[in-house]
Amino acid sequence: PEEAAHIAECEACSAELEAIRSQTDALRSLPEIRAPQGDWHGLEARLRSEGLMNDPGRFRRIGLAQTPGWMRAAAAAVLFLSGAGAGALLTSPEAPESLGDLAMPSSAATFATSTSVEAAATAVRVAEQNYVAAITRYQQLLISESGVEAGSDPMSRMAALEYLATVSQAAVRQAPGDPYLNGFLVSVLGEREATAQLVASRSNWY
Repeated sequence: PEEAAHIAECEACSAELEAIRSQTDALRSLPEIRAPQGDWHGLEARLRSEGLMNDPGRFRRIGLAQTPGWMRAAAAAVLFLSGAGAGALLTSPEAPESLGDLAMPSSAATFATSTSVEAAATAVRVAEQNYVAAITRYQQLLISESGVEAGSDPMSRMAALEYLATVSQAAVRQAPGDPYLNGFLVSVLGEREATAQLVASRSNWY
C-alpha cells in the first residue's frame, strides 16, 4: 500500500515501473529459441575451442587424480579398452611393478567380435571388471607410496561411495547407453573397491 501510494505521487518511480513492465512484455513476446537438434558434438567442439567450456574430468572431481602418475593409469585404461593392453603400463618406467593376477588381455578381439547384445553386454562387464581391478591396483600403489590422505575417514568415505554407487547404478538403468554415466559408475566402483580393501587392511582404522 505504501509503495503504491508513493508510485502514484512520484513521476520518476512511476516512469521506472512502466519501463520495467514494458521490458517484461517485450521479453515475453520473444520467440522460443532452441539449440539445433543432433549437432551437440560440433557445438561442444566449438565451445571448447573458444574456451567457453571446460571439463575438469570426472576422475579429478572424485579424487582419483592425486598425483601426476594418474596420467599413466588413464592412458593404460584407454589403451586397454582400445585393444592395446594395459597390464604393464599402470606403473612408471622408473619403478616397474607387476600386476600379477590383474594382468589384462592384450587384444580386443573378444569384444570386437560380439555378435549379439548378450555377448556385447558380457564384454562390457568384463571390461568394467578389468578397469575396476586396474584402478584398485593403482590406488593401492598410491597408498603404499604416499599414505592415506590427511584427515580422511575410511568409514565416511565408504558410506559416501556406497551412496554414489547406488545413485550411479540407478542413473545407468535409466540411460544404459550414456557413456558418461557408465564411466562415472565404473570409477565410483573402483574407488569403492579400493576403499574397502583399505579398511580391511587397517586394523586400527576406527
